[in-house]
Amino acid sequence: MFPTVSVIIPFYREGPFLIPAIESVLQQTFQDWELVLVDNNASEETHQIARHYATAFPEKVRLFHEAEQGAISARNTGIQKARGEFIAFSDADDLLKPERLQRQFDVFSSRPNLALVACHYDLLSHDGQTVLEENCAGFADGSRNILEWKSYLKSLFRPFHLPHEDSFDLFGSPFLFFRKSVAQKAGLLDTRFNPRDLEDFEFCMRMFEQGEFYLIPESLQLYRAESPETRKFKHKDKHTKISLDKTQTFLSILWEHYGRNHPENRPTFRSLQAFHLNNYGCHLMQFSEGKRIGTSWIRRAVFLKPDDFRYWKSLIKTRFPRRTHPKLFDFVSERSIEFDFSIQFSREFLRTFGP
Repeated sequence: MFPTVSVIIPFYREGPFLIPAIESVLQQTFQDWELVLVDNNASEETHQIARHYATAFPEKVRLFHEAEQGAISARNTGIQKARGEFIAFSDADDLLKPERLQRQFDVFSSRPNLALVACHYDLLSHDGQTVLEENCAGFADGSRNILEWKSYLKSLFRPFHLPHEDSFDLFGSPFLFFRKSVAQKAGLLDTRFNPRDLEDFEFCMRMFEQGEFYLIPESLQLYRAESPETRKFKHKDKHTKISLDKTQTFLSILWEHYGRNHPENRPTFRSLQAFHLNNYGCHLMQFSEGKRIGTSWIRRAVFLKPDDFRYWKSLIKTRFPRRTHPKLFDFVSERSIEFDFSIQFSREFLRTFGP
């Protein structure tokens, strides 16, 4: 008999962190589950840990390999191999609280129109010894920028006249719970985002067309913080090679589905483009080499949305001497991070939503 829930954990180089992640699944109060471990070209240490559990619990733990590098491809393989009606995602260094599967399953059982259920989480220190922050809202960030971004994305559904529009939100992959059949209907995760970043938000967009969302306002997951070394490497990469490219990929994919054949959404896409041009432009103003590019992006944001005073304000700030920029611009916290100035918004991206 097939299990009700398939927990999918892709792994790469997590090493001993994979042990408590697997143990947290074994300790679930809801016991009708299988664990699908997906080896994404993992280190030998990490693979051996996974192999040990697959051998020790052959009826509950299944091990597969995904050769295409990226958490997105690994999760898709996990979904395809899963035997359960429901899918629960988690990361290889995170921990499910004992009641997570039961709570998310119960919500689905009582609300048949749901397409996706997420939950709050506790932020765990990298060494696993300290809870740094409790009851975080599952990547549903409350900052002004994220709230504005979500508002734009939500408005893209208006031409579809969805009855559950008010339940829209954005969630990170490790907290998601959904029906396998619905994810397959939505088209799984988009591998154009490999290895990761923004794929979960784009997946949420397509899943929302299938039904309403629900966020359990309770922490059901322990999400491990990055080490200082990992954070420095990932954030440097994120601000250069990944973030800009993935933003363009994200908006271009949305344009294919929600913009090209829906002219009523074109003003929203212009707003989204202006929003990101201004944000990235302001980020570049902290670098001496970035003023020219940053100013050009901010100027284009003004051109796209001339009625938005924020962009005019940013443009005026670019006229001041660089020594005043730390006071004038709201830079990200990683001020020492270098920026690869060979990476820019593509001409195709700049031409898509406005002249």
